[in-house]
Amino acid sequence: MDTHLVSEEEFRLIQEVRNDETLTQRKLSQKTGIALGTVNLILKRLTQKGYIKVKRLNRRNLQYLLTPEGFTEISKRSYRYLLKTINSVRKIKAEIQHLVLEEYYKGKREFIILGDNELADIIELSLKDLDKSNLKYQRASRPEHIRSSKAVILLAQAELTPGDRALDPKFSPIGQSALRTNRYIDVLAAIS
Repeated sequence: MDTHLVSEEEFRLIQEVRNDETLTQRKLSQKTGIALGTVNLILKRLTQKGYIKVKRLNRRNLQYLLTPEGFTEISKRSYRYLLKTINSVRKIKAEIQHLVLEEYYKGKREFIILGDNELADIIELSLKDLDKSNLKYQRASRPEHIRSSKAVILLAQAELTPGDRALDPKFSPIGQSALRTNRYIDVLAAIS
């Protein structure tokens, strides 16, 4: 078996064969967006590498079966992707902690995580892991839920919606003076 890395196109075909062994080359081409002639060449290559086995159903129809080596390749790729994702999250957490510690060493002890998404979850985990007993934080899903004028607001939203104009003191429905005193950090922009 060839020990070279599997290309993205090869991997997409392996995944499709795993998901549905009854797919024709034409259907594989349509599902993956790979040209029909290229699908044929890649399937031959994957067969030579031992990732896929071809079974003739009749004179006109073939069935593509994933071999144990093909399953192993999917497992390896998934494992590498998982490790890469974990390392990325660790890096993001460290960058968020650095941002928060900069504010903490300036005397800020109160933080509000604004957002209700995966980034907000990572920010919360980052704050928990700082292990600073006098550091306080809370979450707010919408700007109008912010009630503190002393907290540093950690924005966890990729883009603000028109309803989020509450972040702009001149449009704030909860009081212009309160929002002017808060410091805002767009976390995504700061760590990019």
